[in-house]
Order: sequence, then C-alpha cells, then structure tokens
Amino acid sequence: METTAEHILDAVERLVCLEGTRKLTIDAVAAEAGMSKGGVLYNFRSKHELLLGVIRRVVCDVRKRTYALSDKLKEQGVACPILAASFQIYKDYREKTAPKALFALAAQEPELVAEFQEMSTEFGKAVSNEISDPVLGHMCLLIIDGLYYRQALDIENYGTGEIDELIDRVLEITSQNAQYAKLNAEAGN
Repeated sequence: METTAEHILDAVERLVCLEGTRKLTIDAVAAEAGMSKGGVLYNFRSKHELLLGVIRRVVCDVRKRTYALSDKLKEQGVACPILAASFQIYKDYREKTAPKALFALAAQEPELVAEFQEMSTEFGKAVSNEISDPVLGHMCLLIIDGLYYRQALDIENYGTGEIDELIDRVLEITSQNAQYAKLNAEAGN
C-alpha cells in the first residue's frame, strides 16, 4: 500500500517531467496529488525537500534492486552480474518518469543529484571490477549512461527491440571477455 509521502513524490515526479522544477510549487503538487497544501507540507517542508525526496527514492530503489538482482545473477553464474543487473534495471525504468525527472533536476538544481552521482560512481567501480579489460569496462559504463541520458532527453532513435539487442550483444561480449580472462588465469598468464 502506498504511503502519503510516496503518493506526493509520485505527483512531484509527474510534474517535473511535464514542466521541470521551475514551475513546481507546493500548490501544484497538492493539486496533482489531490490533497491540501497543508497535507503536502506536513510530509515535506519545502520544494527542496520534495525534490530531494524524489532523488532519494529513486536512488534507494535502483540501488536495492540492482544489488538484489546482481546477487541472483551471480548465483546463476552470470559473468558480470552488476553489469547485467544495471541493464535490466534500465529496461525496467525505461517506461518510468524517474530518469526524466532526474535529468530535469540535474539541469536546474545540480546539488540535488549528489546521491545519484554517488550511486553511479559506486556502480561504475563495481562494473569495472567485474570486467578484466578496463577499456571494455569503460565502454559498458558509457553505454549504460548513454541509454539513461538518451531516455531522459527523449532521444529515442532506436526501438526497444534494437536497444535490447544492443544490451544482449554487450552482455555476450563481456561474458566472452570473462571466460577468456578465466582461461588465461588458469593457464598462468
């Protein structure tokens, strides 16, 4: 069951996606959420708290889901579980408004995205540790970032099927790289 705070944050996300943060007001959030201004202020004391709440919710959800999925993939023997989980979370989020809201926030109030930046750095290090070839690891990070940014900016030159094929190909290449690195390690190279 959704809490009042979550309901309010859903309204904030929708408004930010439609109009950005400049036109975001407590009154607009209250109207979008179908509640009183006092009800919004009871849960969030300011516009800044509302925006920070959206960021924290997204970061918490993405972090929790990525690590849970990564653990499952690791148990299944997937070569690069954090990378594979990151791509799956992208697929899960591509129809949601959160990436657009994050981009709007970053463009207008960069200090609010520090938690998202920290999470991205954390995942970047984890992916780099999974992939023995540093250049390939960096390419994978740029692909993940590019997918999120293209979605956030509504730059969709490719259909979901084409993007899924790209993701499958990247995972195939990283899996082959992991197998090659394992064979080299076993051979003592």
